[in-house]
Amino acid sequence: MLQTHAVGVSFQGIAALAGVDLSIYKHQVTSIIGPSGCGKSTLLRCFNRLNELIPGTTVTGSMLLAGQNLHTLHPVEVRRRVGMVFQKPNPFPKSVYDNIAIGLQVNGYRGNIDARVESALQQVGLWDEVKDKLKKTATELSGGQQQRLCIARAIASTPMSC
Repeated sequence: MLQTHAVGVSFQGIAALAGVDLSIYKHQVTSIIGPSGCGKSTLLRCFNRLNELIPGTTVTGSMLLAGQNLHTLHPVEVRRRVGMVFQKPNPFPKSVYDNIAIGLQVNGYRGNIDARVESALQQVGLWDEVKDKLKKTATELSGGQQQRLCIARAIASTPMSC
C-alpha cells in the first residue's frame, strides 16, 4: 500500500533520516518504534507530506502510495488517503458527533453519516461512553477519550482505501 525507498529528511541541512526503505501492507498493522528523537514522527509526516510545510525541510528518495508517486499527487488528496492521529489528541472544538461527521461531509460522503459515526466510535471502544454525549464539545472529554475520538475520526474517513 505504501512503500519508501531511500527516503531521507533534513531540516536546515541537518539530516534527521537517511536511507529509509519500508513497505506497509494493506490490512496489516505496522509499528514504528525507537528511542526519542530517532525520526519516527519525521518519517510518519512524510507519508502525508506534512514535512513540506516546515520551511527549510528537504525530503529525498521515493514514496509510493498504491503504486503512485506520492509527490505527483495533490497534498490534499494524499491527506485524504493517509490518515494520521498524533500522540497528543487534537479534537476540533466542536461536538463529539461533528468531530467525526465533518470529515465525511467535507469529502462528500453520501451514505448514512449517523451509522458511520456510531460504527467508528464502536470500533475504538468509545460508543458506550459518549452515546449520550454526542452533542457535547469534544474538548470536554478526557485525554484518553479525545485520543480515541481522533482515531475514530480517521477510521470513519477510511484513509488508505486507494
